[in-house]
Amino acid sequence: MALAVAAATGCEADTPATSTSRDSLGVTIVESIAPAWAPEAAWRIEEEPLLDLAETGSGDMHNFFRVRDMLRADEHLVVADGVSHEVRVYDSAGRFVRAFGGSGEGPGEFRFLWTVVSQGDGRLVAMDGSIGGPGAEFDIASGLVSTFRMPQRVQRLRHPVPSEVLWGWDGGYTMDDEGLAGGLQRAVASVVRLSEDRMSAHVVANVPGHEHFLVPTADVIPLMSRNTHVVPVGDGTVVVGTADALEYSTIDGETGATRRITRILGVSLAVSEDEVDLELQTRLGPNPRPRIRDLLEGLPRPDEKPAYQSMTVDIEGNVWAGEFLGLARRDEAQEWYVWDSSGVWLGTVETPERFELMRVGADEVLGVWRDVNDVEHPEVLRLVKEGG
Repeated sequence: MALAVAAATGCEADTPATSTSRDSLGVTIVESIAPAWAPEAAWRIEEEPLLDLAETGSGDMHNFFRVRDMLRADEHLVVADGVSHEVRVYDSAGRFVRAFGGSGEGPGEFRFLWTVVSQGDGRLVAMDGSIGGPGAEFDIASGLVSTFRMPQRVQRLRHPVPSEVLWGWDGGYTMDDEGLAGGLQRAVASVVRLSEDRMSAHVVANVPGHEHFLVPTADVIPLMSRNTHVVPVGDGTVVVGTADALEYSTIDGETGATRRITRILGVSLAVSEDEVDLELQTRLGPNPRPRIRDLLEGLPRPDEKPAYQSMTVDIEGNVWAGEFLGLARRDEAQEWYVWDSSGVWLGTVETPERFELMRVGADEVLGVWRDVNDVEHPEVLRLVKEGG
């Protein structure tokens, strides 16, 4: 078994190594014990927006509610609005240009618009959030090109970078399946690659699915649920993280073989009883129905939190994992662990309070900030790379 030391970027030769890399039966394992960034080389996000689409115009097209996605495509900004179910297009200055889709069941319409994928050359693919839901391809200049429906049991995935190939997720079970065991479960799920016509799916890899808690008449989300994150990288590989630890795997998008396992060692995931109680009370709300109270209070009480709540890949191939906030802390600033494309842990970046990160570019981040009245502001924020 070969062992190599991964040097921290920009460090002197006598600086202690922060990461190691070794080969184990053809799989590269990268382990970090400290961030590679020196303090003066860390990245940061400026809170003052470069652009706020709620402020760059007026009228319905600059009012947003339940924004599901935001991305750049051919110098345009694209927003998936979750109430109007419209794919809205804005120019580089934030001025409204046009909208596609809408609420309904006709061609190019959605019941639960969730995400938009840029395929380059002005092509956008929008996908519904429901299992086996509708999808549509749009030309950013001319409108609807074609429609399709996701294969049975397959759900959409967010594609954080442009991708010619569409990927999906089969959660591994439905409540209609027979023989499901009760209690805390994590069924085997599948990462799938959609066919060119998007009507069928090829299973690439089987992985642990989301945690769920089954009782005879309900499927309940655990108090601090470990969800599996599947992120297409854009180079033919897919990042998979189960949130059991601060690690993820990189798999080959054709064969499903694991190419690399990446870890950060020594980070505690312990949670206190008070933290669990706060999450429970937030889930219950002020006036829960008796059945809901019984279901939630009967859930197992975790002694560790998930290693992360969100995962994405930036335009340069760096992997970002956002700390677990749950419902109780959802308005707090969020710390994101960042690994470079070789799996070396670079350091952490903090996103502002009440901000949901959706895309990361070379020098900007895109997402939605909610003000104190819960008004949604799709924003572009500057990503500053000190020393870069």
